Amino acid sequence: MIRLALLPVLAGCVLSSLTACAAQNSPSTTEPPKDRVTLAGQTLSLENHQQRCALRKPDQSLLQLEIPWPCKFSPDRTGLPRVEAFNGSELIIIVYHSQAEPEPSRRCKSQYQAVRQIQGRLETSVVAQSAFCMDGVIDQKNFVGLFPW
Repeated sequence: MIRLALLPVLAGCVLSSLTACAAQNSPSTTEPPKDRVTLAGQTLSLENHQQRCALRKPDQSLLQLEIPWPCKFSPDRTGLPRVEAFNGSELIIIVYHSQAEPEPSRRCKSQYQAVRQIQGRLETSVVAQSAFCMDGVIDQKNFVGLFPW
């Protein structure tokens, strides 16, 4: 008799748990897109331009990069594109392309290129390469060290 009385309570708990889980896993509509970044007041977005990465500027012009498509922005600790400030006013982003080798290899290769806003214009760095997948937060020296100062 007591067991039957608990059945509606248990069913309610299960349904509320499922609803809570579904709410946690649904994507947030207010989360900023990860393929766009604001650098010195201008929003830049990643684009495929003839199988190379490019940044679309607000005036619709493209800044062609020297790394292959697909590419991503280097993330900050929250997963959003990281903008690094250096030397008082320069702002720097990193765009990277990573490619894992086919199984059973566990190796991965990445190419990355920094872009800085300096004296009101965007400037690209040399292309750097690494022997690991760049899917996490990277050190500031990777942002800064690719440019002559």
